[in-house]
Amino acid sequence: MPAYPYILVVGTTFSLPLPWYRPFRRLADMVGRELARSGFGLITGNTPGVDSVAARAFWAECLRRGLAPGSGYLQLWLPHFQRGYFLPGEGFAAPAECTVRLSDYDDWIEQAIGRAGAAVMIGGRSGSLAIARRFIDAGKPVLPIPFAGGESREVFHEILRTWGEAPVPGLSQTQFLSLAVPWINSTGPLARLLLGTLAGQADIFISYRRADTGMAAGRLRDDLIEHFGARRVFMDLHGIDPSADWRETIGGAIAASKVGVVLIGRGFMAADAQGRPRLWDEGDVLRFEIESLLAGQKRILPVLVDDAQLPPEDALPEALRPLLRYQTPRIDNANWQAVSAAVVRAIDAVLTPSSG
Repeated sequence: MPAYPYILVVGTTFSLPLPWYRPFRRLADMVGRELARSGFGLITGNTPGVDSVAARAFWAECLRRGLAPGSGYLQLWLPHFQRGYFLPGEGFAAPAECTVRLSDYDDWIEQAIGRAGAAVMIGGRSGSLAIARRFIDAGKPVLPIPFAGGESREVFHEILRTWGEAPVPGLSQTQFLSLAVPWINSTGPLARLLLGTLAGQADIFISYRRADTGMAAGRLRDDLIEHFGARRVFMDLHGIDPSADWRETIGGAIAASKVGVVLIGRGFMAADAQGRPRLWDEGDVLRFEIESLLAGQKRILPVLVDDAQLPPEDALPEALRPLLRYQTPRIDNANWQAVSAAVVRAIDAVLTPSSG
């Protein structure tokens, strides 16, 4: 089974290697390989064109990586006369164990909606347009590639026109607009957008002390959300329901995360009423968060805020001392954009699968 949900790829159907189909072929090949690299599954139909090119590319990339393609690929098969395509030509010859044979177009749509987490649309005509609209009506994300032309451009603009009522779940409008940037040597933000809209739990955890670095944490959260999507970033002010057990919620969020961003401000070593640093209290929330991130062997990115300084090692409880081993950039109003971008790149390097 794939690490992430199945993605339906639909688009322009073609059986002949005519020059004007080359862009669709190239984009479908890039998408198929990117889905395999990123750990998604792939669903296609059995028509020639975008479906078959994406399937072959996905299959080839899985084999190149030593993976079993059949565990992540599914073909929804329809008879020739049901496909809405009447020129000769067959699509990808999927093994029987990867094929669901259907006889009705409406059943094909329902199977696709039920099995796929999202759809990617490359060009396409009226059939692909109908599929995309059915996905949207069912509340499933659709990422159309507008520069491919065809009906994917229409779906892209349709989603933008109705964004106020029906945005793509988990994504900002700015993120969605990044789909309009033509691809050169990669699929751009596609995998990140799919992860952002389909994320079940956050993989980035922001640890901070509210009275000390609350404003900086909120600003950095906005930056991270703009890049990764709201569903992938956890911050306690936004991620804990009023009646929830905070320790259980935070513990679960840390367990699900892959990266912890720890903000260190002037009040990092703030004292309690007895004059003892709060970090020495085992019930301190910030201590619990950092200790849990370290114990869970998460990738940790500490960040100094304004003129805060790192404490000496002996000022910290032993369980927190490994925090001082990490490179720690400093962020303030003057350098915010540059340091925030560096933090985003560092997190991207952890969360983005290797293309090698």
